[in-house]
Amino acid sequence: MRSKQVAKPATESEIERELAAAIASYTHDPLGFVMFAFPWGVKGGPLERMSGPEPWQREHLEEIGRRLRANPHMPILEAIASGHGIGKSADLGMVLCWAMSTHEDTRCVITAGTDTQLRTKTAPEVAKWFRMAVNAHWFVITATAIYSAQPQHEKFWRADFIPWNEKNPEAVAGLHN
Repeated sequence: MRSKQVAKPATESEIERELAAAIASYTHDPLGFVMFAFPWGVKGGPLERMSGPEPWQREHLEEIGRRLRANPHMPILEAIASGHGIGKSADLGMVLCWAMSTHEDTRCVITAGTDTQLRTKTAPEVAKWFRMAVNAHWFVITATAIYSAQPQHEKFWRADFIPWNEKNPEAVAGLHN
């Protein structure tokens, strides 16, 4: 009589290596990352009624990917101007989560028109997307920053929420990656 082969359960470190490899495959594919990392359409989840980003967000993510694949070392500088409530902060949350998840030691400063807007709208929305991500445990989320949970990386792999101040433009000086 032959015994059944029972699959050995994966260890936590094996699962983490598989997750890291999967996420690394999206280095130049922000839309692919967003579709992989967030719980779109999961019953009872925060994105239960959604199958993916809004059409304009999808186009934005695709454009970032196209530009990176064409020239991965060219900075992408852009601003999105639009009305209120269309999902700009959600878009920022998705893009930032992708960037920090696929590019080690990414540093970013996030500003808003007013301190109140930054604290009550932008920062909570960005943090929400990090909390929903399949790799949320890679990051520490506070009211003023999101940074790597890996020791020795918390000062270099981070996003800081700093209010824009016309009298102190140096607040965002010194970022180079």
